[in-house]
Amino acid sequence: MNRKLNKIAEEIVTYQKNNDMPDTLLAYNLHFSVEELHDIKSMRRSPNQDEVDIIKQKLG
Repeated sequence: MNRKLNKIAEEIVTYQKNNDMPDTLLAYNLHFSVEELHDIKSMRRSPNQDEVDIIKQKLG
């Protein structure tokens, strides 16, 4: 399956690659569960506005 990532998923993946950060550490830093982070990254669900704000604040 080859689909384009949405903007927030792409930002997360890029941040993780640039900072060599595994999902577990990023989830911890965002105060999300690893499952929540995986669902957002895989676009299984869209983050709500509060989650988007937290992600953008933490990722810079």
